[in-house]
Amino acid sequence: HSSIESLQIAAQAQAWVDYYDATIAEVAAQLEESDAEPPVVLFTGTDPLRVASGDMYQSSLIELAGGVSASGDLVGYWNDVNLEQVLLWDPDVIIVPGYGGASVEAITENEEWQVLKAVQNGAVYQLPQLVAPWDTPVPDSVLTIMWMANQFHPDTVSLDCPAEVDYFYGTFYDYTVTPENIDMLCGS
Repeated sequence: HSSIESLQIAAQAQAWVDYYDATIAEVAAQLEESDAEPPVVLFTGTDPLRVASGDMYQSSLIELAGGVSASGDLVGYWNDVNLEQVLLWDPDVIIVPGYGGASVEAITENEEWQVLKAVQNGAVYQLPQLVAPWDTPVPDSVLTIMWMANQFHPDTVSLDCPAEVDYFYGTFYDYTVTPENIDMLCGS
């Protein structure tokens, strides 16, 4: 790389760090306006009974978005749990990843899961993704914080998902997101 290219790369990286910090600060500022209890959120893996531990990035994203990780006391990587444990947690929200064949229907259409608050309240969501999985430590994960905060706190947090997605991919990937992709990512 030439020194000019190195400076451009460094400037781009700093712009992303600034955007990440600004997103976290904006979510925190909007959450300060609320006295609502943070929702208990379960982040499942490729199988509904495989869950993210408290050591994982997914739990940090949940916390930054104003939630509490149901499986936050677990350690290590993905943990396999039984249904009894999920019933004890009784999460307010369940998030499934956008990869590995995971689906909302695997939870909502399973009779054993019907007693959970999240299922009864229609709060089982698939995390969107466009370029890379939004729940992994990639630049796109900043959008997870915005997206989750909007899901967890619809009466308190109002970040403009279409505008943020358009700005993020245009700025950091030099990619114009189609209106169809924005609808898919933001649930419009």
